Amino acid sequence: MRVTASRCESYSRREKHLPSDWPHLGGVYIRKPTLWQAASSASSTSYWKIHVHAPFPTCCPLLFCLLLAVAAQAQTYFYVDDIGIYPGTPTDQQVVEIQLSGNLSNTGSYVSSVTADVSAFTVAITVMAGSNGGLQVLVPHTGSVFTGPLPAGTYTITIGGSGVGDFAPSVQHSFTVTGGAPTACDSLVIAGVEWSPFSDSLITVHVFNPTGTLFDYPGFLLLGTGGDTLAQETVNLFGIGEESWHTLTVRPGVDLPTGTFNATLELWTGFYEDLACSWELPVLLCTDAPCSPLVPFVQNYGSGLALGDFQYVISSGGSPVAGGTFTLTADDQLASDTVCLPPGNYVMELTADQPSTGGEPVFGVNGEDRAQGPSANVGFDVPASLTFAFHGPCIDIAQHVVIRNPDVLRVIQGADHIQLIRTDGQALGVLNVFDAQGRVVYSTRTSQAECTIPTGDRPAGIFMLRVSSGKQPLVVKVMLP
Repeated sequence: MRVTASRCESYSRREKHLPSDWPHLGGVYIRKPTLWQAASSASSTSYWKIHVHAPFPTCCPLLFCLLLAVAAQAQTYFYVDDIGIYPGTPTDQQVVEIQLSGNLSNTGSYVSSVTADVSAFTVAITVMAGSNGGLQVLVPHTGSVFTGPLPAGTYTITIGGSGVGDFAPSVQHSFTVTGGAPTACDSLVIAGVEWSPFSDSLITVHVFNPTGTLFDYPGFLLLGTGGDTLAQETVNLFGIGEESWHTLTVRPGVDLPTGTFNATLELWTGFYEDLACSWELPVLLCTDAPCSPLVPFVQNYGSGLALGDFQYVISSGGSPVAGGTFTLTADDQLASDTVCLPPGNYVMELTADQPSTGGEPVFGVNGEDRAQGPSANVGFDVPASLTFAFHGPCIDIAQHVVIRNPDVLRVIQGADHIQLIRTDGQALGVLNVFDAQGRVVYSTRTSQAECTIPTGDRPAGIFMLRVSSGKQPLVVKVMLP
């Protein structure tokens, strides 16, 4: 049997070309969505017309119908046009990120998972894409997968799965991993590069340093694709500790991208005398996690003791989004809470349950990265209020953020526990569990890829697990029955 296909452009064409010795088989039209079809209008929907050029025995109609069924289901929802490797020249000591960029076929298309399997020197990437229907326009999309450190050698990338089309240049389907002894730079972990929580001119770089190297008097530089300096740290630390946060000031007049962009992060030492490390990495200053930790607090800065309970409420648009009670005792003159909030404009109100007992209590908000936020004096006669913007440059973008279940996180629910597994083998790092009100109900840190979270004393409802490791936080939702 020989089958060929030709493109036709109209719903109305229904001519049949039947073999003379088999009147039941001929030209059959099936829809074929391709890149050019996805950009076309519905009135010119494209089809494949299947022609059969040879006679068949009586057993072949079933085979042919199966062929048509398979062809009819071969839909393409994610067109991969570009493959990026980060870092650009990885060593056998570095985690390799493979980034797939391209377009979704319509506004209802989505990518449910991207996984990678390494066999010898082949990296087989499996993409699962689908669609709920939508406008026939191309929607830009980028997905990443991490392979972990790889042995030195040249690797070939293959892309398969369901609903995916690989249109990336052939030269991008291979990359080389170099060998060599690990350096202190290879062991530094850049956990995040994001906007500072309470400023539109500061960027925070979160770093883990498991080495014994101090990196004396460090300073970070963030460079754009053209090598221009986007932001620079003012040196004020003696070195990089086990975990540290570094604040970079955005250069005046620089307009930073709102989406993911390719950047170079440089680490200089000795007050910018020596370039110690350099990383090429994709940067998303506004995290795609649905919320970020915020730390409301009350603290006494006076000489006397401030004692009692203080009720706080955080509101957005007049609606409460978080709240709780702070208690100051003679042994603890600082009380804080942790909630998870999306970028937005908020008002925090604090009410004292008793008259002043002394001291000078102050209330306010801080960031998870120890970034100091706004604060105000506690009022004992009337409730005190504080207005603040949380991740201000990301407020508009946050309206388009959806909660994702990253394919690198796997959740297994037991009768009285949840097992969280990071499938790429990397450490989970800092893990926070938030309830539906955005309150932290469980927190831990682990260097393992798995963690067991007790749930026996938790009420039924929706909880959010947030992992802070890697380039950006990972979030997964869990429903407890």
